[in-house]
Amino acid sequence: MHARFGRTILELGGNNATIVMPDADLELVFQGSIFAAVGTCGQRCTSLRRILLHESVYDAFVERMVKTYPRLKIGNPFEKETLVGPLHSKQSVDNYMKGLEEIKKQGGKILYGGKKIDGPGNYVEPTIVAIDHNKPIV
Repeated sequence: MHARFGRTILELGGNNATIVMPDADLELVFQGSIFAAVGTCGQRCTSLRRILLHESVYDAFVERMVKTYPRLKIGNPFEKETLVGPLHSKQSVDNYMKGLEEIKKQGGKILYGGKKIDGPGNYVEPTIVAIDHNKPIV
């Protein structure tokens, strides 16, 4: 057997998660999470979809995410400063909006974002939600 860092690879169908424990390098996790979550607008199988936070880091981590998301540059992905580009299609925007409505129906809260951006293209706000881990949408 070859020695390597990970011995198991999980195929999660694009529903990737980060688990953050109290001993984690929170700066590294934060920076990686921002890019992994919004760098491809959730449209790659490697996109981060959920963050499972230990209760001891939850409040500070979520607060920092909520303060950071409004500063993310949304626009033309060919411009160097842009981190958040458009969704692939109008159907993707519709699916995004339906998903957020379902989150609300299941008791989730939108902490930031959750809106379609008016104008040309398929732009939506990057969104942070909080919802119990045992809800069907999760």
